[in-house]
Amino acid sequence: MQEIVLFIVGVAISAFGVTVGFGGGVFLVPVLMLFFGYNIEIAVGSSMAAMVPAALIGSFFNSRNHSIDYVVSTLIQLPAMAGTVLGAFLVAFLPVQELQMVFALFVIVVGIVMLLPHTQKKPPRHSGLMYQIRDIPTTFIRKNKTNHLAYRLNAGVVSVFGFLSGTIAGLFGIGGGFLQTPIMIKLFRIPAQVATSTSLFILVVTSFTGFISHFLIGNVLWSRSLPVVLSFAVGSLLGSLFKKENHPGYNMEKLIAIGLLLAGVGVLLNLMLKSNTGFSF
Repeated sequence: MQEIVLFIVGVAISAFGVTVGFGGGVFLVPVLMLFFGYNIEIAVGSSMAAMVPAALIGSFFNSRNHSIDYVVSTLIQLPAMAGTVLGAFLVAFLPVQELQMVFALFVIVVGIVMLLPHTQKKPPRHSGLMYQIRDIPTTFIRKNKTNHLAYRLNAGVVSVFGFLSGTIAGLFGIGGGFLQTPIMIKLFRIPAQVATSTSLFILVVTSFTGFISHFLIGNVLWSRSLPVVLSFAVGSLLGSLFKKENHPGYNMEKLIAIGLLLAGVGVLLNLMLKSNTGFSF
């Protein structure tokens, strides 16, 4: 019976995570520990293993829909890898738990603000930050093949953002998907469907790297990880089909806001669970 419940929960988390571009790992770890008796090492290893097929399946569908911006993903992913190394190094010098709590509360506040009704009209797409710095070198225009919406980007700014998101991920031991998606939408004015698809594509590399690391140190026990892996694969398929049939826009941004709230709560739960177990990841 527990395996059935775990499968259903995993499908729901994965479907939601793929839809909003977060992946779902930040939601899964505390759920596995609190409700299914996983210790934190195995919970993290199972989460990393589950994210690999979920990110691959989601990215396959997104690639067929031409909604992945490979240029943006490269500009974010490569600096993020360097930032992750720096963040892991800074763990020894900064009050990580206190900073993580502040960060989680900040994410929750951002989610609440995004959920609140806005009386003002939506600002025009050409009023974003990228259009204000259009004269700076390495600024260029991208155009999505699916909805033909154009958006302006600056390679330097996007790379700095990728480095910062990687640093936060390495410092706090969390994925950067729930940071990347809303910033791509709100700051860079990237269409919601492109932002969620690009964020999920970035997770292909990060989740595989994390899976290999945890597999080598023995945190992936297939007897406990396989049900989660299968559920995340099914959830990713369902989430990808849902995303394909629904036009991105207002509702997508509301889903992302809910995801931020859940992610913030998940970070707080991870923080409490890590402090109780003494395990850091």
